[in-house]
Amino acid sequence: MVKLQKGKHTEVPVKTNFGYHVILLEDTRALNAPPFETVKPQLAKRLEAELIAKRVAELRRLAKIE
Repeated sequence: MVKLQKGKHTEVPVKTNFGYHVILLEDTRALNAPPFETVKPQLAKRLEAELIAKRVAELRRLAKIE
C-alpha cells in the first residue's frame, strides 16, 4: 500500500487472514503520535495489568489444591 498513489488500486489481490482483497487508496494523512506524557498513565495501567495476570497465572500453576 505504501507504493500506491491516490486513486489507484493494487494490481494483484492481497491475501490476508480474511481472504483476498483489492485495495483502493482513496487518501493519505500524516500520522501524529500523541506525546508520551499523555499516554504514560494508560501504558502504566496496561503494564501493571499484564504483570498481575502473569503473577496470578504463575501462582495458579504452583498452587497445590487438596
